[in-house]
Amino acid sequence: MKKVSVKIMSVLLVLTLVFTGGAIGASATDATANAAVQVQEAAESPGGFMKFLYNALNVVCEALVSTICKIYPDPADWQKLEDYDSDEVGFMAGRENYQTEAKEGNKWSLGYSSRTIVPEDIADGKYYIGRDLTVRIAKDVYDDNRIRVAVIDDNSGEGAVVIGSIDSLGVTSTDIRSIRKAVIEWCEANGKKVASINIMATHSHSALDTQGVATEFFKKLAGNFWANLVGSTAELPGLEAAAEFKEFFIAESITAVKEAFNNIEDGELYFAEVDTSAHMHDKRELIAREDLQKTAVLHFVPTAEDSEGTYIADISCHATSFSASHGYITGDYIYYLDKYIKETTGDNTVMVAGALGQVSRDIEYSEEGMDEYTALGAESDALGSAFGKLIVEADYGEPLSPVLNATHKEIFIEPENSILVLACEIRLVNNKVYYDGLINRKFYMPTEIGYLEFGNEVAYALFPGELYPEVFLGNDITGGVNWDGTEWQYDSLKDEVEGVNTYAVSLANDALGYAVTDNNFAFMGHIIGEEIADEVLSIGKHIASFYVSNYLEMIEEMK
Repeated sequence: MKKVSVKIMSVLLVLTLVFTGGAIGASATDATANAAVQVQEAAESPGGFMKFLYNALNVVCEALVSTICKIYPDPADWQKLEDYDSDEVGFMAGRENYQTEAKEGNKWSLGYSSRTIVPEDIADGKYYIGRDLTVRIAKDVYDDNRIRVAVIDDNSGEGAVVIGSIDSLGVTSTDIRSIRKAVIEWCEANGKKVASINIMATHSHSALDTQGVATEFFKKLAGNFWANLVGSTAELPGLEAAAEFKEFFIAESITAVKEAFNNIEDGELYFAEVDTSAHMHDKRELIAREDLQKTAVLHFVPTAEDSEGTYIADISCHATSFSASHGYITGDYIYYLDKYIKETTGDNTVMVAGALGQVSRDIEYSEEGMDEYTALGAESDALGSAFGKLIVEADYGEPLSPVLNATHKEIFIEPENSILVLACEIRLVNNKVYYDGLINRKFYMPTEIGYLEFGNEVAYALFPGELYPEVFLGNDITGGVNWDGTEWQYDSLKDEVEGVNTYAVSLANDALGYAVTDNNFAFMGHIIGEEIADEVLSIGKHIASFYVSNYLEMIEEMK
């Protein structure tokens, strides 16, 4: 197989040299030059010739796709960067003041809500499973897809913080900000103060397609060329159900947040660091099990004896225990985690994705005595129950001081990988892209990072992409393995705020592809195999350092 790959890459290298010599024209010159730098870096590193061949593919793809992006008509709602308005789009900066101790009258309060986002006509064969670019029609629902919401406040007057999680592969910032704007308007009308609204994705690979990634790539590529050209924003014929589903899950999410606000009650908030690594592993075999990110669990215990508590957990394990090929939509192990905790304790659950990278499940399970249909969910049940048991039985110690902090920083990404720009341009996904310039246009994707802190002891660091563990925990956990011969320049971010244990959360307030350390970025990693991940669906080689540098700036500004 490797010999065949070498031959293929050799041919591509020749095509690249011809292609970049003039066939593209001036519009792709910058893209070709940037990709060529990566090729050169690989060529000069150990084992460089093979890396040179592999990276040559990046030159071809980037040059081709960037040219298409510059020719393809923009969607009607794209704007010039100079016209961007943070307030108008629904960005929230967080709480105004950073608190280092509880004020008089501070107390924890939390409200919870959970709603299904499965349409009643799910079995009609018109909805998609959001696994990948492969078109997968959902034939029915196996368990459920839900939005789960916790609204937390310390009653300091700084405003509540919303933590919501949707069973999905990912949710775009455009849809999240639609939810935000509706909730903000409702809060203002009802005398409720909210400072931070965060919507995450559980990253279930067998959930309904909330982004659009599985909705007819080639149909959209062709059809939206003409739609964009004439300024139409209507959905293409035959794809109306996907657009209706978006409206439905957004509406249900807004309702869930409102319900959570109305369900707020007082109580105590506890924290436990839970080692969930026994049930997961890095598929690259690059990060040792003991070095994987631990799970940070918040447990709210209401004062009223007859009330339900709530667990909030960031688990760094892909929700891939139920195959999308079955055609059923599921919440994967998250459904069974929720079920286990509810049946064991009576409490509620909000699960968000931690530093996922290539971290997958590692669980023993049995299908003995099950019929074929029931057996489909056996692994998800075993995994969710195992995580649930660890969470419920953890030592939560003393209650956290009622101090809540939240800050967010808006960032503008200039994509190095034009595949994501093209996905937005053909309206496969609805992330908003802004442009600057006319002839040699530059594209910018607005998104955000964030930081939520509880009791001055534990925090969630929020990132919009699918974060790799080493990005957050530092290069030390990879044993110095790298792709381009350089080192990752950042140490662990876990203790960046003194006295506070911080944990990464992926796919927070946006879904912008993979974020692997710059030195291990390999565009076509699935061809290479060992210790390398596939970065075709990444913003580019430098996205991880861009996230981290902006995160550090945000923390400094907060402190």
